Amino acid sequence: MNTSKIAIVTGGSRGLGRNAALKIAKNGIHLVITYHNNKEKQRK
Repeated sequence: MNTSKIAIVTGGSRGLGRNAALKIAKNGIHLVITYHNNKEKQRK
């Protein structure tokens, strides 16, 4: 059985969503991040 943790963060390119995504990633959890119209920050 796979015990990897995965989180979905909406609005992950800025503000609270970005901060949440960074904290989650620092804890070793895999992420799926959604965003709307912010291609510049998409890769960060």
